[in-house]
Amino acid sequence: MTLKLSRRLLDVVERDKRVFPRGASLKYYPLVVESARNWLIRDVESREYIDFVSGAVVYPIGHLHEEVVSAIRNQLEKYMGYPVIYFYAEEPVELAEKLINITPGNFEKKVFFGFSGSDAVEMAILISRAARRAKYIVSFHDSFHGSLYMTLSASGVFDEEVKKAVLAYDGVIFIPYPNPYRNPYGVDGYEKPVELSNLVLGDLEKVLSSRRTEVSLVLFEPIQGDGGIVIPPEYFVRELRRLCDEHNVLLVDDEVKTGVGRTGKWWGIEHNSVAPDLLVAGKGLGGGMPISAVIGRADVMDSYPEVGFAYTLSGHALSAVAALATLRVIERENLVERARELGDYILKHLREMSERYEIIGDVRGRGLLIGVEVVRDRARKIPDKSPALKIVWRAWEKGLVLLTVGRHGNVIRITPPLNTPREVVDKALEIIEESIRDVIEGHVPDTVLTYMKGW
Repeated sequence: MTLKLSRRLLDVVERDKRVFPRGASLKYYPLVVESARNWLIRDVESREYIDFVSGAVVYPIGHLHEEVVSAIRNQLEKYMGYPVIYFYAEEPVELAEKLINITPGNFEKKVFFGFSGSDAVEMAILISRAARRAKYIVSFHDSFHGSLYMTLSASGVFDEEVKKAVLAYDGVIFIPYPNPYRNPYGVDGYEKPVELSNLVLGDLEKVLSSRRTEVSLVLFEPIQGDGGIVIPPEYFVRELRRLCDEHNVLLVDDEVKTGVGRTGKWWGIEHNSVAPDLLVAGKGLGGGMPISAVIGRADVMDSYPEVGFAYTLSGHALSAVAALATLRVIERENLVERARELGDYILKHLREMSERYEIIGDVRGRGLLIGVEVVRDRARKIPDKSPALKIVWRAWEKGLVLLTVGRHGNVIRITPPLNTPREVVDKALEIIEESIRDVIEGHVPDTVLTYMKGW
């Protein structure tokens, strides 16, 4: 039985459409949040939901964690923030020192603070271009790096129509991402990871050799997030680092979705024992407060002109103390290791489901960054967006919040808070299986798709 939408919910949907532009959202279903705590969300009609997306990966330790709330409250009693572009403050300095200590690379580092993943990746691009005095950026098909000018231009997931509309920057060269499941080379990357890697690396080598000193950076996600939770072969990442070094090109590691313990390591790239030149953090860094960071080689960071980083509210004290509290909780409660263990548990159960349901083409993930790819024909791997959307709709009706990602919008993203209890995870897995079954049996009508845009 499909949930009957109340007048109150529909009214909010209509008001939202009237006041926000169409390009500002990717709506899924009319969830109107009234409150949230830990791993649970309550809507305006007092229904409760398990949050299995961590609010788009921004709540690694759940909603309103008492330590984060306490840190913000204590800071509010002193001062909200004061512009560190002119003066000094301990809170952002302490956070920068912490990030320098927990990011990969045994070299001197410096830190820039922003407010979102988009502005931090944008700054990383500008820093890299200033350091190498080179125009071109190498990025990957199906990547997502943000919605500002340079980041949108460097994101492979956007259609050409979008890029033409904003007169996107013409200095971005795209190459395939080494997707083991689906790639333009027709190689099974799970069976032949080195062969797949070498094909992509060969394409990159051609670009770097032909452009010589014209390429400033390679912009890379250690796991593609909005591109569909795609994990590259470890061999590829190590060889990518080698190629960048060989051609004097900076490796910029976009950890906005993969960082802060999400993958079972502090940073996704650490699974490959590689250190980038610049690392970008965001989303979960602030435990729900808006903050992002670029952490990178000091000589590279210092190559940008003076005043170029002068954001008035950069390093805001409230966001800094929230981030410090979040990192303390993750360390104290050993949540990085818990993400690995809980992720393995979820992956095991999802792979068992894939044996029962042909609609599941692939299950993949690291830690608590997991994707379930929905297909129409498993043998031919035909992406199928509509049933994926119906599954997340039905899950919402049953009390579970999920999203879809990927170029084809057919990958269900699973990213719960790192401290979600096992019994809550079991309930979520039960709902996922029930929802898959309901969609296969035709119990979710096509009419629900009118509310759902998604990726």
